Amino acid sequence: MSDSKTPVIVWFRQDLRLHDNPALDAAVGMKQPILPIYIMDDENAGDRCPGAASRWWLHQSLESLNDSLDGGLLCFKGNAEEVLLRLAKNIGADAVFWNRCYEPWRIDRDKSIKSKLQKANIAVRSFNGSLLFEPWNITKSDGDPYKVFTPFFRNGCLENGDEPRRPMPAPEDYELYRERGGEVPADLELMPKIDWYEGIADRWTPGENAARKRLDEFLDEGLKHYAEGRDRPDQPFSGF
Repeated sequence: MSDSKTPVIVWFRQDLRLHDNPALDAAVGMKQPILPIYIMDDENAGDRCPGAASRWWLHQSLESLNDSLDGGLLCFKGNAEEVLLRLAKNIGADAVFWNRCYEPWRIDRDKSIKSKLQKANIAVRSFNGSLLFEPWNITKSDGDPYKVFTPFFRNGCLENGDEPRRPMPAPEDYELYRERGGEVPADLELMPKIDWYEGIADRWTPGENAARKRLDEFLDEGLKHYAEGRDRPDQPFSGF
């Protein structure tokens, strides 16, 4: 990572946001141009591919992220390993950053991707962008994972000794690397051909800004009712 103009690829996955995004924050800290990408990898997902409702939500979230990135998000379809290796070589990227996912199939895929990129002399850095603690840091005294929530919470989390990191602000000063050859979110064809989703769209608003607004509403109104509200789906505050 020597040339300040050498791009760093930031691979967005389950973290379609600018706030509290460790991979993005670390990439921006390199003071190199950032190329943000998303890969629709149905090939590796197999029978775990998202359904129609999830794809509708994903489309809206990607559009929101692309707007936040001033139209700089590149989207791809295909095998993530092949896409990343090809893209990194084509643009001369010397690093790929991402936030970790924890599904077994993603872990196996990501290990293979990391190995292939490193063999091509491309640095890889991954981050915890979704959990308070890493699973391998919260174990019983014999090293086995907890199987019951209460001891996991009391002995594992509360007695862990490490404080969860503080949320990060969205980066403000960074350069986007503009690269042709990818697609915009609409090109992924995630939207259903029949507009059965109108009811969902009336009730829910995907995207980072909507999520932050909903969090603020919960902190202002829902949190003080949580003790009883979590058991009362008939009450308005339980909808947060």
